[in-house]
Amino acid sequence: MKKVFGLLFVLLIPLVLTGCTGGDGEKDPFWTGSQMVQVCKNPYYSSDDCYELSTYMAPDGSYAQINFPNGGYIYTYDIVCYDAATFGSEPEYVFCRSWDSDGQQWDFMPLWINY
Repeated sequence: MKKVFGLLFVLLIPLVLTGCTGGDGEKDPFWTGSQMVQVCKNPYYSSDDCYELSTYMAPDGSYAQINFPNGGYIYTYDIVCYDAATFGSEPEYVFCRSWDSDGQQWDFMPLWINY
């Protein structure tokens, strides 16, 4: 039991000292209209598995259109966005999750995110 409390203590102290907190739930998409965003097709394991693509987000957030360099595109729906962690008042890690009509999951992140 002491090991569990010790582990929690070691993990939580840096968060308290830096002001970093867990995300606070669902957010609006971080962009609307056409913008270059990082697009990741699930499964992916790092930013190396993602692509910078022009992506259109509907003003009401109901769908996104991912535009591929070869001229193709797909639509994704059921978009849910989160800030997974915050540092002070600024989002530290923002992403949106969505699915296409075949059930394939696609995630969107700002270009500045690198993990």
